[in-house]
Amino acid sequence: MKNLKKIVLVLTFVILNIILLSTKSQASGDLYLNRLEFYADINSDGSMNVTEMWDIDISNTNTLYKTFKTDKEKYLEINNVEVTEITNDENKKLKKTNELLWHLDKDSYYGLKNDNGDFEIAWGVGLDNGKETRKYKISYRVNDVISKYNDYAELYWQFIGADFEIDAKKITGSIKLPEKVGNKEEIKVWGHTEDLNGEIYVTDLDKIEFEINNFRSGRYAEIRTLFPTELINETNKVYNKEILGAVINEETKWADEANEKRRKNEIINLVITLSVILVGIALSIYSIKKAIKLSKEVKENKKYK
Repeated sequence: MKNLKKIVLVLTFVILNIILLSTKSQASGDLYLNRLEFYADINSDGSMNVTEMWDIDISNTNTLYKTFKTDKEKYLEINNVEVTEITNDENKKLKKTNELLWHLDKDSYYGLKNDNGDFEIAWGVGLDNGKETRKYKISYRVNDVISKYNDYAELYWQFIGADFEIDAKKITGSIKLPEKVGNKEEIKVWGHTEDLNGEIYVTDLDKIEFEINNFRSGRYAEIRTLFPTELINETNKVYNKEILGAVINEETKWADEANEKRRKNEIINLVITLSVILVGIALSIYSIKKAIKLSKEVKENKKYK
C-alpha cells in the first residue's frame, strides 16, 4: 500500500512538472482580444498601408499600446497614424497628441518614438476602474518596407512582436499586392509564429490571407512573401542579386526545426496523456484496495460484537 501511494505521488509530480515546462505564464487578464484583424495594402513605391481592427475586452486599464521594433533593414519609418473607435458602429476619431505620455486622456492618441527608440502607438481608453468591450481601428503607413531584388520583391513584416502583452482568441489578416499576377505560383508565402498554430494561403492573384488561433502573449506573428519584382516601381531598398534560392534554403531549415518542435510537442502531449491514465489506474487500484480493507475491517468488527 505504501509503494502504491509513492507511485501515485511520483506520477502526479511528473504530470505537474511537464505541464509547467510545456506552458508559459500569460499576460494579465485585464485585456483580451476577441478578434484582431489586419488589412495590409502594398504600394508600388515600396510602402504599405496597414489597418488593424481590435475587438477587445478591457478592464482596469487606462491606455492601450502597440509597439514596433526599430529595424532599418525591415522598414524606414511609420507615419500617418490614426486611431478611431468603432464600438457600436460609431466612427469616433481620437484626438492626436504629439507628447509621449504614460497615461493618455480618454479618446486621445499618439504615434511617436518612445524612450527605447521604438515606434509606439498608444491611445487612452479611460477604463481605470471599469470594464467594457471596445472596438478600435488603427491605421498607419510603413515606408520602405519592400525590398526589391533581381528576381523577386520581398515583404518580411512582423505584424505582432514578441513584446505584445495581450492574448487573442483569433487573429486574421490579408495582404494585397499592388497588382494581380498571372499565376498564383508567382507568389511565395511563409508564416512564422512560435506556437505553430497558424495558416497562410495565397487566395487570389493579388491576395494573401493568414489566420492564427488562440494566440498567447509573448509570441510573435510575422509574414514573409516573395512576388514579381516588376510590381514595385521604386523603393530605396534595391539589391542587385537574386533572393529566391537563399529564402527557400532558409525557410526549409526553419520548417525542419518547426517540424521537430511539433514532434517534441506531440511526444510531450502523449507523455501527459499516458501519465494521466497511469495516475487514474493507480488511484483506482488504491481505491479498490482501500475499499476491500475497509470491508474486511467492518466484517471483523461485526464478528467481535
